[in-house]
Amino acid sequence: MYFLAAIESEFLGNLPYEVELLSRKEYRSNFCYSVEECRAAYPQAMDITNRFYKYLQSRKIVSTTSGIPQYDTDEDTVIFKMWAAHQAAVDVAKPKFRDVSFYSSETERDFTMDFLLTIELVEAVLYRPYFESSAELLVGFPHRLLTDQDRNVLTSNFSRREKALMTVAKLITKINKSTGGLLLTIWKKLMTSKFARAMGRFFIKRLLLIQIE
Repeated sequence: MYFLAAIESEFLGNLPYEVELLSRKEYRSNFCYSVEECRAAYPQAMDITNRFYKYLQSRKIVSTTSGIPQYDTDEDTVIFKMWAAHQAAVDVAKPKFRDVSFYSSETERDFTMDFLLTIELVEAVLYRPYFESSAELLVGFPHRLLTDQDRNVLTSNFSRREKALMTVAKLITKINKSTGGLLLTIWKKLMTSKFARAMGRFFIKRLLLIQIE
């Protein structure tokens, strides 16, 4: 979807031809393969992603460093639009994930949904999607698929950071469910200022870096 939205917004230039991705017949109904298909099936997600690309296109070069152009881009604005596009695609994908999730264990399915909820908290603080910060966040992502034997007791072959991420993600989901979704709602409302978002990023960083024996 991101690629096709980039084409529709002319982020990749004014292409003189239409682009259509090849599909496998068994998955044809799960995805869109052309701008026209994506626009018809997911107009809201395409609009949100288009706004991200349009914003990038609207920026102007203000200086050059070592031959690399520097643009008048507001960091918070572009990261907000990037995360919005990410969440729009996730919202499209979630129902489809439920349709094919029987291929995974129940533990793996639950962790996937727990992690996606955790990422919504991460999005709200405009977590920086740069290489180092992303690697720092994802270093705790499980190195293998989870099995139902991992459901109650995490085996010793998981690192401390992996145990931390899985435990915290599960806890966030439990608290959010027990409050009827208020945890996420209140968190997003609190993250409305630069100071609050900076503190939120610090809190998330410390929370997900807890090392669990």
